[in-house]
Amino acid sequence: MTAGRFTRLRRRSLAGSLGLATALGVLSVTGPASATADTPCTNPTGPAGVSYPLPCLSEVFSDDFDGTALDPAKWNVRQTSWSNDSNVSVSGGKLRIDMKRVSAATGKDGFRGGGVSSRQRFGYGYYEITATLPSLTPGWHPAFWTQIWDGAEGRPVYDRPFTELDVFEVQSVAPHGTTPATTKLDGGVITWNNNTSGNDIKNTEFKPRFPWKKPDGTPLWNEQHRYGLHYTPTGLTYVLDGKVLGTVPNPIKDPMPGTASYPAAAYNSPMSIWISAVLTTTSYIPADAPVGTTFGTYQVDRVAYYAPGGQVPPVDDPTPLPPAFTTVQEDFADGGARWWKKPGSVWTTAPAGGGLRHPSAQGDAIALLGQPVTDPPLPNTLPFAPDWTNVAVEADVSLDGDGQGAGLMARAKDDQNYYYLQLQPAKQQVALVRKAAGVSTVLATAPAALAAGETHRLRLTVVDNTLTGYVDGVRKLAKDDFLFGTGRIGVKGYQQAFTVSDLTVSALG
Repeated sequence: MTAGRFTRLRRRSLAGSLGLATALGVLSVTGPASATADTPCTNPTGPAGVSYPLPCLSEVFSDDFDGTALDPAKWNVRQTSWSNDSNVSVSGGKLRIDMKRVSAATGKDGFRGGGVSSRQRFGYGYYEITATLPSLTPGWHPAFWTQIWDGAEGRPVYDRPFTELDVFEVQSVAPHGTTPATTKLDGGVITWNNNTSGNDIKNTEFKPRFPWKKPDGTPLWNEQHRYGLHYTPTGLTYVLDGKVLGTVPNPIKDPMPGTASYPAAAYNSPMSIWISAVLTTTSYIPADAPVGTTFGTYQVDRVAYYAPGGQVPPVDDPTPLPPAFTTVQEDFADGGARWWKKPGSVWTTAPAGGGLRHPSAQGDAIALLGQPVTDPPLPNTLPFAPDWTNVAVEADVSLDGDGQGAGLMARAKDDQNYYYLQLQPAKQQVALVRKAAGVSTVLATAPAALAAGETHRLRLTVVDNTLTGYVDGVRKLAKDDFLFGTGRIGVKGYQQAFTVSDLTVSALG
């Protein structure tokens, strides 16, 4: 790999996207499951019903959430533009995921949920969670589900098919934007491909979904229950409090289509467990709900996975999944070829890997690691998805003279939407700036002694909603802002000749 140097460190979660699966043809929703012969441990028959976990299933993975913090050996904290680490906590033997309004913004950026994803991956077997689901304002989406990615930041490009199981998801019962709306709880399965840019592409949907209700038909809100799904090559059995609610045939009969890197595959892809709650639409949220409103807490007492003999059945995994790029170090040895440059700006590479240089004191110069966010997305040539959520970017920045300034960008969508830590030599200060829809707003400033030709080590961190700026290792300023939840990192100068070198991007835990 010639484009910079990459160091793989402790996994941490990103943004990533929540797959909203719609799946599964329901055949039966009452009574015990019927027998099959696809595995040594199948769903037995019997007039009195059976209790789960079945005796032939042994525990492979579990967490009772004892203690005061999430176990980092088992879990990543989910990162997306609508998740906050601070909304995920462990206390009193429970994992708690809060759903809150964090700003007056009318879009989803004004709201935050959270979630976790397991570091270990599984396949066919029995998935179970003991949880309490609050009765929620429609639009919020607590879920217990699986997918191939383990949530580590930054996400590698893995270009392969995978299966998503939805043990349950809270859905809004109304088209987006219409009222009145209620919520329902259902489950199912969906299949996906990842393309060579690491984007999820929906492959196959299976409908209708399996409805989660008590045997008497009443809902399950605000009560603790055990929800389980026994996933086999031929069937999906839904289990409530140890008793079978219903079994449907596994609708996935044909191999998933291949991708550029992987051939057609079976559906027993390696899957991480995800426990999450995010807002899917603001249409149902009262406009006058004040900032700070908590819409509910998704509480989990226990989660577990069981398999015959206590061994994960072989999964369709011809080669290991690539690890996450939790640290990216850039020496610009390739001339910054992986960086998108704003049209009209001029960039050169300093000699002997000395950095990326903007030699002109005119114009607006921006370079982003990876392409800007567009619809449809531009091709990504990086070995990782370039979006970051909780992240630190730091580099040496050398200013040629007293121009308008230069610095580092985070959570950038494009050249009109980003956060920016800027050295301003003409004002002898450092500033935190937000640019949104082309309008710049100074969020905070602090004095800084800046002489022409000097090199300063800049560091911009973004954790949840807090931006913090450092100059030469000294914390200079901090500010909370809720507008951008995820995005690219970059470098920028305005009417300023400057050089940036020794750049590092690090996921923050």
